[in-house]
Amino acid sequence: MKNNSFILILLMMQAFLLMGFLPTSGPEETAVLVTSAIQAGNATEVSKYFNSMVDLTLPGYDDTYSKTQAGQIMKDFFSQNPVKVFKITRQGSSPDGSQYSIGSLDTGKKVFRVYFLIKSMNGQNFVHQLQVQEN
Repeated sequence: MKNNSFILILLMMQAFLLMGFLPTSGPEETAVLVTSAIQAGNATEVSKYFNSMVDLTLPGYDDTYSKTQAGQIMKDFFSQNPVKVFKITRQGSSPDGSQYSIGSLDTGKKVFRVYFLIKSMNGQNFVHQLQVQEN
């Protein structure tokens, strides 16, 4: 029940952001949206927040990819590793305003450590780095 309430709140926040009711002032809000997309296993939604080039580390991949390439890699990953549970375990920010999140992604077969870094550029927030590594 707790998990469903949390997901509902995240989805409502996302809807309010998309409709313009909540400000998108910082990377913290983007981190909530990225977290929600990962919880849903939605690669298309995750990739919406990628910078034009993103440092991506996933099993079998470790390089800098275009937004489109990274989105396809994420789609393949989620199709092979359906998300059961994704929980953020740690978050923080740096003096430059970047926001990082670390979480645990459970697929039922494997557990992965997820790290992503969001930076603001020209008033917009983008994922610059995403790592998914098997525990």
